[in-house]
Amino acid sequence: MLQKSLNQVDQELLRQATEDFVPHEVIDIHGHVLDGQHCDTSELEPYLHELSFDSYRKAIEMLFPNRALPGALVFPFPVRKFDVAGLNVSMFHELERMNSPLFRGLALAAPDHGPEIFDEWMQAGRCIGLKPYHYYTDRSDTLQAELEEFVPEWMWEVCDRHHGILMVHLVRDGAVSDPGNREAILRLCRKYPSCRLILPHIARAFNFRTARGLKDLVDLPNVFVDTSAITESEGMKIALDVLGPPRVLYGSDFPISHLRGHCSTTGAGFYWFYGPEAGDEVLTLTGIDSLLCLREAVESLGLSRSDVEAIFHGNARRLLTSSL
Repeated sequence: MLQKSLNQVDQELLRQATEDFVPHEVIDIHGHVLDGQHCDTSELEPYLHELSFDSYRKAIEMLFPNRALPGALVFPFPVRKFDVAGLNVSMFHELERMNSPLFRGLALAAPDHGPEIFDEWMQAGRCIGLKPYHYYTDRSDTLQAELEEFVPEWMWEVCDRHHGILMVHLVRDGAVSDPGNREAILRLCRKYPSCRLILPHIARAFNFRTARGLKDLVDLPNVFVDTSAITESEGMKIALDVLGPPRVLYGSDFPISHLRGHCSTTGAGFYWFYGPEAGDEVLTLTGIDSLLCLREAVESLGLSRSDVEAIFHGNARRLLTSSL
């Protein structure tokens, strides 16, 4: 279940993660919302029924109670069956309420939707890019999908045309170290240089060893990663060292950030622990765990105060308000 308050251990760990570290402003580059009126919620976990924009805002304020939150990049939580117009437009309405150029949205998109509606939305400024997901491939084991099965070329074209953001959760066992993923990213990012590609979860480095594949993407200035839901410092250290702080952005991954959980590298794979099965007494919120790991990575590399400010808000501000 989503945690809406912090116990004493959570509070102390959050203090350790943020005190004299997190800057005055925070822009979250990875938050989920969901309007259940426009999707099939029958198979969703109960906590996914609590993803209003207001619940998102309150949750982020709980992580950063004394910080300004001037903006965020949000997008619908991926669900298997949804009304593409209804789900995305309901999010656009919520963002319009904020009346700020720093509160932006990505439209949830599947390959068979085609480019027209997204072109129209991006031209009108209703969204800043697209959020594809592996669910929308024509195969049973979607976690082994090739990149272009769920991120077809038309998505790259649309984002390139509008200097937009493409948020791609990689799959396949090797994530960014998978040869097929790497080849597709190199080819498509070079072909569409005005498409800003964000690879969330440090390019899905739930096994931190896969983050080593980022070394092959260094020469692509339009590739970025976010820190969302990563609970080991090693993957963050690799990203910060290889790509550099200007290409690493803070992300919460709400609502995952507000579940008690931890993801650990296990050999060539990874394993998620969640409370209460793993024991609530040994788990804090994933979002707090991730902040602790980000701080450890930053401090171990000896990064500067300006680097930290870039990670928490400067890089996001640049991506949300300008083109490359």
